[in-house]
Amino acid sequence: DGNAQLRESAYRVFSSCAYLLEGQGAAAVTGAFTGALQDADPSVRQAALQAAVAYILAVSEKQRSALAAMVGPMLGVLEPLLQGGDEAGLTEALAALVEAAEEAPKLFRAVLGDLVTFATAIGKNGELESATRQAAIELLVTLAEAAPGMCRKNAQFCQAVVPVCLQMLSTIEDDEAWHTAETLEEAGSDEDHVFGEQTLDRLANALGGKQLLPVAFNYIPQMLAAAEWPQRHAALMAISSIGEGCYKIMRNELAKILQLVATAFGDAHARVRYAACNCVGQMSTDFAPLLQEEHGAVVLGSLISAMADSAPRVQTHAAAAMVNFAEEATRTVLEPHLDTLLERLLAMLGSPRRYVQEQAITTIATIADNAQARFGKYYGTIMPMLLRVLAQATDRDHRLLRGKAMECATFIGLAVGRDVFAPDIPRLVELLTQTQQAVEDADDPQASYLQASWARLCRLMGADFAPLLPVVMPPLLAAARQQPDLAILDPDEDAETSYSAEDGWEFASVGGQQVGIRTTALEEKCDAVELLGTYARDLGAAFLPHAAETLELMMPLFRFYFHEGVRAAAASAVPHVLLALRSGGDGAPLRQAWGPVCDRYTGALAAEDDDAFALQLFASFAEALGVVGDNAMSAEQMEAFVAACIEQMTKYHCRMKDREAARAADELDEDDEDQMAEEEALEGLAVDEVAKALHAVFRAHGAAFAPAFRAMLPVAHEYLHERDPAARQWAICIFDDLVEFTGPASAQYAAEFLEPLAAALRDTASSDLRQAAAYGVGVMAQFGGDVYADFVAGTALPALLAGIARPDAREADNLYATENMVSAVAKVLRFCPAKIADARAVLQAWFRALPISNDEDEVPFTYEYLVSVIREQPDALLPPGDARALAHLVKVVSEPLAALDVPPALAQALVALMKESLSALDAAARAALWAEIPPEHQQALQAKGLL
Repeated sequence: DGNAQLRESAYRVFSSCAYLLEGQGAAAVTGAFTGALQDADPSVRQAALQAAVAYILAVSEKQRSALAAMVGPMLGVLEPLLQGGDEAGLTEALAALVEAAEEAPKLFRAVLGDLVTFATAIGKNGELESATRQAAIELLVTLAEAAPGMCRKNAQFCQAVVPVCLQMLSTIEDDEAWHTAETLEEAGSDEDHVFGEQTLDRLANALGGKQLLPVAFNYIPQMLAAAEWPQRHAALMAISSIGEGCYKIMRNELAKILQLVATAFGDAHARVRYAACNCVGQMSTDFAPLLQEEHGAVVLGSLISAMADSAPRVQTHAAAAMVNFAEEATRTVLEPHLDTLLERLLAMLGSPRRYVQEQAITTIATIADNAQARFGKYYGTIMPMLLRVLAQATDRDHRLLRGKAMECATFIGLAVGRDVFAPDIPRLVELLTQTQQAVEDADDPQASYLQASWARLCRLMGADFAPLLPVVMPPLLAAARQQPDLAILDPDEDAETSYSAEDGWEFASVGGQQVGIRTTALEEKCDAVELLGTYARDLGAAFLPHAAETLELMMPLFRFYFHEGVRAAAASAVPHVLLALRSGGDGAPLRQAWGPVCDRYTGALAAEDDDAFALQLFASFAEALGVVGDNAMSAEQMEAFVAACIEQMTKYHCRMKDREAARAADELDEDDEDQMAEEEALEGLAVDEVAKALHAVFRAHGAAFAPAFRAMLPVAHEYLHERDPAARQWAICIFDDLVEFTGPASAQYAAEFLEPLAAALRDTASSDLRQAAAYGVGVMAQFGGDVYADFVAGTALPALLAGIARPDAREADNLYATENMVSAVAKVLRFCPAKIADARAVLQAWFRALPISNDEDEVPFTYEYLVSVIREQPDALLPPGDARALAHLVKVVSEPLAALDVPPALAQALVALMKESLSALDAAARAALWAEIPPEHQQALQAKGLL
């Protein structure tokens, strides 16, 4: 026994300090653990299991692959615990395996079949505690989320797991309090029926509908027809749970499914009718806008009927489902039903139950937001009611009702417009101000409603809102300054006793301890930061007195790692605050503020590991720099910015090479490919934002940025020689900016770029790459000077002419590349004519390749050049008596004028040019040419006043 205690103690140490084993070979560690996992003493086996999981989590992904042999013995620990009736030990062991499954799911591949059988048997065993059964199913669901491909390949996975989830969903029991309660409380998340609902949702999202849906609908129709109401309730909750994950298949069967659901609105049991409302509400979100457009009448009829249900809970849930439906519906779908809808909602406002009134007000707000000006018909009835609620329902119990009333009033105000709302604005402002002064408790729900309501009033009132900022800003700034509430507990402490989930606390197991954070406070902080950005955007110069303080608050939030939303809100808000500073007229405060802000940006950009936030941050930086303007950065700041770009682009390049190596080794399965595809898509967006940020710096600093940019060249060259066309495109875009903004001085860096750029013009696989190369030729001709003339006219021009003459040049995928080539040819003709052997032939080929009717950026130069050519040498493009050339001119001019926003002066010049060119024709000939313009283009031209 003494030896067993020592063995147990040793593995307890390893479980807390797994790094002690990192220097040992995998074979030695696996052998030691395998022996301990089969130890005669159960305490040693359990300690070894915990230690094995800790070791798996501690080592690298490459080292884990050698540990698969341990998983069988790890699972072997479970059966004796089950047979011995040690549910606490079994639940703890399953929870440990969940951690391993989340991080290293592939280790379970060989044992998946046995694990599915064992875990689902536990999940179905009604004699076991809920916690034990849920832990077993949680292990399988975690594997499905972490390795969906592996689980899809197991034919029995869905067949075994889905029925257990449906069984759990059916364990709901009726409770008189549910029917008679004066306030609404959600069912506990630890109840079996709630767990079953959540796991079905997670399984559907992980595995998709191809495997899960047939299994689920083997059971759902018979459950809907069952005599027992919990079965009918479970079927409806199952449909609502799997909709998002099974969207691709269910959308084709939507009419049949809705027919099944609609029948349940007439069920004898209120909780089934409630579930029907829940199902339709969730489907209104998951299948929007298809459900609203094609099945709106069925859904609206069911929900409007349910809003008059005898059960208040059903009424309320029907109104809540209507919110989901209306948020995604067009006005034409809702408008025929507005009278009936508002009649039902006004009746609900007369309910004695406060939660019914609260939901009715929320739904009215959503209907108003949808109806917009059409809601004016109901304004005189509803607005006085809302103002009475704010004025009279002042006790503590009505705080949420008041919050919803102010939300509804401001939504209605936005919907009907300031002219209709104006007489009530002073009274509403007075009531909101009184409410804000009365808010004292940290948990007062009115606080968040007040902040959002003030923001909507600001949007409506514009600069007239500025006098209210002294009232609005102090609590908003206080909310934005909130620091996270954290708690660290021992594993055996009961978190719920002192840190209730109802108060917003969420806990996770980290390093053997429970680490908790109060997420509600973080959400409040996030909302406040977003609203500060909204005020800065909407008020402009009127926000100036608060701009410096707001910037000081925002900048540290780039590294607020407790909440991604806070970081994103700060990144979005900073350019708006800077714009407010600029709106003040005096540039000194903006320049003074920008220095520290720029340093914060570059520091955060260099250190950021989250690709999603990195791309937001690069976008925010580019927007902010655009606000501050030219020559905003010092040499040191430009160097720091380039260092941040190098840091990020080097990281992305290393990942790209790792993916190439993994694919070359043929060691990837479906899950790996899916994960890589997600990584590549996100990195692609991030790389685009790096390029846009570099463009912004070039635009602001021109040749002054070149010395700092030099450090970027090795990274650009690496990308330039990759097989991936997107990588080469990025490098060519960087070179394009270098030429465009530094002119002939860029030639010192150009040697390594020219040959790859010429090859990119001829690339047949990537139109995006051809587009970037064509744009580069254009800027070399326009801004590069004589140093680029030979390359542009001798090497690039033939490739451009070949590109615009391709048979597929006007196919959708090639349009932008083709139009950039057409524009580039115009620039070569305009700036390098002496280098072109047969300029007239090139000019005619260019004219035949027009129009440009998609890429708005390329229209101004190209069409100004067209006007100048026809004015100066009309016979070159429009030989006398050539009707085909005139017809082509009509097409060339009319398409961009109809499809794009052409600068007004250029538009008038093009119309005049076309009229002059056709003036020699008789009326019939002109009419025939005008008739060749498609009717939709004629309508667009007339709408713009150009015909």
